[in-house]
Amino acid sequence: MNKSVKRDVLIVSFALFSMFFGAGNVIFPPYLGLTSGSDFLLSALGFIITGAGLPILGIIAIAKSGTFDNFANRVFNRFPLILGTCIMIAIGPLLAIPKTAALTYEIGIKTLFPNSNSYIAIIIFFLVTLFFSLNSSNVIDKLGAILTPLLLISLIILIVNGIVNPLGVPKDLKIEGAFSMGFVNGYQTMDALASIMFAMIIIKSISQKGYKGEKLRNITSVTGFFAGLGLALIYFGLLYIGACASASVSPDISKSDMVIYIAEQTMGDIGKFILAMIISFACLTTAIGLTTTAGEYFETITKGKLKYKFTVVFTCIFSACMAYLGVDKIVAFSAPILSALYPTSIILIVLNVFSIKNKYIYKASCLPVLIYGILTSILPKAISEQINSIYPMFTDAFGWLPLAIVGGVVGYIVSLKNVRVAE
Repeated sequence: MNKSVKRDVLIVSFALFSMFFGAGNVIFPPYLGLTSGSDFLLSALGFIITGAGLPILGIIAIAKSGTFDNFANRVFNRFPLILGTCIMIAIGPLLAIPKTAALTYEIGIKTLFPNSNSYIAIIIFFLVTLFFSLNSSNVIDKLGAILTPLLLISLIILIVNGIVNPLGVPKDLKIEGAFSMGFVNGYQTMDALASIMFAMIIIKSISQKGYKGEKLRNITSVTGFFAGLGLALIYFGLLYIGACASASVSPDISKSDMVIYIAEQTMGDIGKFILAMIISFACLTTAIGLTTTAGEYFETITKGKLKYKFTVVFTCIFSACMAYLGVDKIVAFSAPILSALYPTSIILIVLNVFSIKNKYIYKASCLPVLIYGILTSILPKAISEQINSIYPMFTDAFGWLPLAIVGGVVGYIVSLKNVRVAE
């Protein structure tokens, strides 16, 4: 790698990290460490697999596929449009972007200025987001060169202080299923869904630097790896700090209050300021990345009918309105939507990473899991419990996995029969 390539990889990796790393990535790991205690290593492993590993694979999957259409069209021709639009709306103006603004106010700004006005704070947040997003051609360089170093410095200060001045010794809480608890909590970052959408803007940014073909795919995969490695290291540090507090802090504390408590206990009053910096930069970089991706996506699928700048402006306005609902309402609203979208996206990522081309495997594994995900998210609790008595894993976070495996095997068998018939 020559110097210019290394520089491009570094800047894009920083930018991708910042696009992934939102406030949710700050508040979930410490609380998971708190509730895991001395078993935090297992929880950290599970969380890192889904919170960092899957996003890496998502970037690699799109890099190998070339386009989102190639990534998903083996299920059926219109499936990329349906799935992509649902994911983009979910991680865009409906859920993720509003949550970044709400968290910036509730944890970042309100911590420092208790009497601040939420309306004014959210409007300013989206004006800044709009400023960075309107010129998509160099937004990646802006994120990588300006905002990400500030975010990383703030995170490193918090983590180093938490390690040097630990809040205690991780307590043995005698919990069961620490790994699965961490694995499922990793879903909450939404980064696996974001990765397959972010990859499009990352590929475009890298191609604008003059890289084509195999080199373009390789550099995209490398940036995904380094961004994921950065996520994994930060997650581990935050989890460890939370685990150290398990002997002195009640698990009834809220996730947001847990982060504030860590900042205050490890660094005193200045901790509030550093935490506000972390939350603000984490949310802002993620909001910019998501807004830019939404603009690119909807301009592409409408073949230019929805202009990039119009979509970006609309996304900011709609997201601002949703942000006024507050974090708790947005999170509650998002849970069933994520349950429906996540499993199918994971299957597509895995199949594409391993370059599986068999369309029957895609159909037989993805469609039943998608139906399963929708059912688990919309059915009343009483009906879900009845189904669970027949299929004991129905209400389990991994209940979709047997369906995917069996479906893939059935799809492969069907493909063999069709080949024989054709012969």
